[in-house]
Amino acid sequence: MNTKHFTSHEELSQSAAEHIFMQIKQGIGEKGSFVLGLATGASPKRTYEILIKLLGVSELNLENLHTFNLDEYHPMWQGHKRSYFQEMYKCFWKPLNEVNKTFEIPNGHILNGESPKPDLECRIYEKMIERAGGIDLQVLGIGINGHIGFNEPDSEEDSRTRMIDIAEETRESNKQYFEDNLDKVPEHGLTMGIGTILEAREILMIVTGENKKEIFEKLKKLKKPNVSIPASFLLIHQNAVIYSDV
Repeated sequence: MNTKHFTSHEELSQSAAEHIFMQIKQGIGEKGSFVLGLATGASPKRTYEILIKLLGVSELNLENLHTFNLDEYHPMWQGHKRSYFQEMYKCFWKPLNEVNKTFEIPNGHILNGESPKPDLECRIYEKMIERAGGIDLQVLGIGINGHIGFNEPDSEEDSRTRMIDIAEETRESNKQYFEDNLDKVPEHGLTMGIGTILEAREILMIVTGENKKEIFEKLKKLKKPNVSIPASFLLIHQNAVIYSDV
């Protein structure tokens, strides 16, 4: 798997943001639109900040830039301070709209954690991605157990957007965002499937922080996908790259 190593998180984030910016610029220039897949969490946050600045000082018309997020907790009210909806609104959609008014906030899409019919919500989301023309570039992080999105170990290569049980180690890792109280961390999530992610024309996975070093070492040793480490399915993607500082 193609891996780019960086000496710091800042250097990684700058390079990742510049690459994403150039892909957006090229896509809009060639076909008038771009579909960007987004991940939540600490790993891509600085990349997003730099990307927003680049898009803000550019003269790009972003009215046909659409973003699709990987996942959301379920059940989770969109107004909840720990929903991924709120995270993306505050760290991406709103600040991007503030610096480039051509980006329309409703073009930021995320699975609805409020939906009383999660299976239907997941099918609708797949159709939305399809109608948008598919994802041009998907940003990923990696969980401490190798998950991507909420695709926990044993997720299959052909899995589609669905509701999933969140692994206990993932919930344990995420409890820092829920007052360090495991009981407040949702047990379920809605997530793009492995198959859905692999349909992106390009994938950029960010691996950053000492707590990701162990799983990254395991990933690097694999020669073919292993369901115990969902991120290993990137090995069969034709245009996937890892940006790492570990």
